[in-house]
Amino acid sequence: MKHLQIIGLMACVAFFVGCESTQTAGRGTQEAKRLAAVQQQRQRQAQMDEAQQNLWSAQANILNQDGNPARRY
Repeated sequence: MKHLQIIGLMACVAFFVGCESTQTAGRGTQEAKRLAAVQQQRQRQAQMDEAQQNLWSAQANILNQDGNPARRY
């Protein structure tokens, strides 16, 4: 009986070792959605940065033109 238990234990260990894989699965839908959301957030941030820069440039232009009396005419 002991020999049968040892053989069964060795078979179970061999089965579990054979099933183990070091390769990761492909990108799942949740991961793809998360990456898409991160990319979309980066695009929005870039657009907001560009809009903020445009506002600062416009304000600087207004101050330079209207704030300098020598450049009015």
